[in-house]
Amino acid sequence: MSRHAGKAVPPKDKFEFRFANLTSEEACGDKTDKTKILWHLLDLTPDQRVSVGALHGNVSEAGIGNKIEEYLYSAADPIQQNEATAFLESHSLHTASLEEVGNRWSVKWSKYLKNGQKRALYQCDCGREHTQYGTKKRHTAVDYTGCLAHAEITTHEPTGAILRARGFFMHNEDCKKAGLARKPKLPIHPSVYAKALAQLQEGAPLSAIQATNRELFRIGGYPGQPKDLRTSNFRWILMPYDTRTLYRQYNQLIGVNTNQAAHLNVDAWLNSESPEYNPVLSEAIFHYSARASQGERFEVCIATQEMKEAAWNHGHRSQLMLDGTFGICNSCLLLFIIMAVDEKGKGVPIAFLMFSAPSGNRQTSSGYNTEILTKLLQKWRDELEKFGKQTFEVLVMITDTDMKERGALLNVFPHVWLLICKFHIRQSWRNHRNKVLRGNVPALLDMKAQLGRLETELIPTTEFTSAMQLIEKEREVFNAMIQQGDSPSVAQRGLIHVEYLLSFWMKEELWRSWSDFGRRAAAHLLSCRFEGVLPTTNHLESFNGILKRKHLARWQRGGRKLRPDMLVHLLVMKVLPSIFEQRRFEEREERRWHDMLRKLPGGEELLIERAQGGHLPRPSIAYFIPDTQRDAAAQALCDHKQISVPTQSENGLFFQCYSAFATEHDPQPQTYQIYLGFNGVATCSCPDFLNRSGACKHLRAALLKAESLRQCGLALPPIPIPKSESEAHTLHSQTVATHISYIPRSVPTDLPPIAKAAATVTNIINENPEGLFDGNEADLAVDEEETVDSDLESVATDAGNEFDFSILRSSSRTALDAQSMIRLGYDLLNAAPKMGDMAGMMPSTPPIIQPESVQNFKIFYSSIMGLAEKIRHLIEVNEAASQIHSPMPMITQLTNDPKPRLPPSTTSLKRPGSPIASQRCAPIPISPEKSQKRKPSYSIF
Repeated sequence: MSRHAGKAVPPKDKFEFRFANLTSEEACGDKTDKTKILWHLLDLTPDQRVSVGALHGNVSEAGIGNKIEEYLYSAADPIQQNEATAFLESHSLHTASLEEVGNRWSVKWSKYLKNGQKRALYQCDCGREHTQYGTKKRHTAVDYTGCLAHAEITTHEPTGAILRARGFFMHNEDCKKAGLARKPKLPIHPSVYAKALAQLQEGAPLSAIQATNRELFRIGGYPGQPKDLRTSNFRWILMPYDTRTLYRQYNQLIGVNTNQAAHLNVDAWLNSESPEYNPVLSEAIFHYSARASQGERFEVCIATQEMKEAAWNHGHRSQLMLDGTFGICNSCLLLFIIMAVDEKGKGVPIAFLMFSAPSGNRQTSSGYNTEILTKLLQKWRDELEKFGKQTFEVLVMITDTDMKERGALLNVFPHVWLLICKFHIRQSWRNHRNKVLRGNVPALLDMKAQLGRLETELIPTTEFTSAMQLIEKEREVFNAMIQQGDSPSVAQRGLIHVEYLLSFWMKEELWRSWSDFGRRAAAHLLSCRFEGVLPTTNHLESFNGILKRKHLARWQRGGRKLRPDMLVHLLVMKVLPSIFEQRRFEEREERRWHDMLRKLPGGEELLIERAQGGHLPRPSIAYFIPDTQRDAAAQALCDHKQISVPTQSENGLFFQCYSAFATEHDPQPQTYQIYLGFNGVATCSCPDFLNRSGACKHLRAALLKAESLRQCGLALPPIPIPKSESEAHTLHSQTVATHISYIPRSVPTDLPPIAKAAATVTNIINENPEGLFDGNEADLAVDEEETVDSDLESVATDAGNEFDFSILRSSSRTALDAQSMIRLGYDLLNAAPKMGDMAGMMPSTPPIIQPESVQNFKIFYSSIMGLAEKIRHLIEVNEAASQIHSPMPMITQLTNDPKPRLPPSTTSLKRPGSPIASQRCAPIPISPEKSQKRKPSYSIF
């Protein structure tokens, strides 16, 4: 109702009891259903609801003048259509009237039918009490008067014909007198929403939608946009408050009913008997379990047909990655992703395992256990075997340090070889190192750097005895520092970290999982080179970030997390199809490009070379560019007299330099060999130079040493070190051309796809370790932390000479058991005092407590008794075993030497002065827990 609100227009008698008989010609547009008005969708107070219910129930107390009116019109009769238009205009319900600024009718519900009809339910704004639809402040232009007027209009959309008008059209007296109390909102034009919805369908972010809106408004590019906006009853610019309506319309467009709880939507999509059943989602989701009770979880596992094909092509009898993430939606859901590596070394997601945290969980990231992971992994394996019609096997799996993931994988794939991600184990070590060496004094920073070097040296070990020697060497150094009073408190804290490494991570079975021995064993299983085994889960970690910040962020409104039903819908209908479509397009373009290259001279040879492993590795070359950090470290080496006096040859100078971490307590300090050629060629044996080229701190220290000798009167020729990388390459080419007339070109070894990916990850780690291991420590100045692995031989060809692979079948299970027992011992040691304190808190006379507290005590008692029974059994088994025989450690060797090598004994810890000398029921909400934010990881395990 608009300006005619004060005039009540009673219906004419000829419309009062009129029925229209429809012919067969009129059936296409005139046939209307016999459903009742959905008046329960109106925003009504309890009193209004009683009154409207009485109107629709033909209750006599409704009054003689108060009744529901209904009028039917023929779409083929122009006279009836004119009468219908006049009737709607009289009540301000015609299309033109509804578009007026002062119109007081609001749409509460609408539905498009298959035969082209549209039903729309309207309610008078004076009858909408704002608190009934979740708003604390009233924004409607008119005040609430308790008006009961409402109407349902049925139209034939293709022709615009009016087919039916029914409802209660009488307004109360206060409504007729009501004027504007607040500024009405100008409605946005439908074409603006149409364009914005089209962009949302394409995944455009809100900023792009707003930019397009401004551009089209500026040029007048919207259909129906008048040149003179003063004549328009619509807005053409999107306001911030329009985004809610925009995203709601988009949700309705894709079939997500946001007026219904998320878990009910998912249940309806996957229920074949439901009207909302979605066959595409049902086919992609191979496992679904609703949360029917408090003790159950919401479970959804996704693997589209393309993902299953990728699993068989790239994951069967190959290497996979498993990792979990959370914070993907506004409910406490965890998402575990299984990923393979394709023929180009790129990660391919092959399964999404999603489930809710259990009731009572306080941290979503830990809301899972081995049982739920085992269940979902087994469901995934069963689905793959059903799809591929054969047994699906995984030879190697790499995870983080989480024992629950590792245990579940062994339950599903008993013979899998488990590896621990190099990044995650270094992160655990770093966290413990920072914990025991908290502080920023120079002595602590030096100790952190020294322990960081030890950790770096432990990773590439291939003999357990060698790893133990590294530990014992550091232990001797720290004990000597304590005995001689050289920073004893710092040395004691360093010794604590060494004991942590020794007690937890240096069990031989567990050592095999994170050392290079494990990667060599995996290479043997995969029949690939050592570089072919992925050292980290970086592919999967990167995908987690891309999934959140790129794919899902496109459909987030203002950065708000998605609902679980939207997440499931988008993953299956948008995200995964776009990922695999992009892969297909890239493949097609690459094939086309290769076909073009083959037609060019040398193109075929170039493609063959790249397929066989690419170009030869770039040589390490020296060139001097300013570097404040390395210059300072070089000056420190000279000040501490850690670089020797050079020996001169015909072509250059040779130096020896101690590692920056060498101390007088170190029995076997690390030294590096440096060469400065008179022609400008220079080399160093440290990992920094071998990995990065340029000028390491040792080369810079050698140049400083040579300059100081010149100033002392020693006649040394100048060393013309190149000042740029291009100059260094030119010098290298000239040197090679001078000394070598012909170099036979070796045929590069073919690298499998995983080998290429692993080599790329290894190079990134070697080239930028500080980017991976951030923290407030002195690792940035450590050049010798990253060890260069020079083993390029194929493990598969000479495994019989180096390895005893009979241990592989049971080693992963043994490693997990060892890790579990050490972690259990650590937790029990910390929990025992707390348990004793809790026992002391209990009063001698049990008090009367609340019933809910009794239930909590029962749960705790059950957990304690279960743990106590397992500990008792563990003690009995070990006591019985100790009476029969003493356990002997199994020595793993990677060489032909059958004898284990012990740490060398030393008589003196002083360093020489010069280096030259030394069931189906109604589901309940997904999770009752509150949303949580991601926190930094400080775990030492």
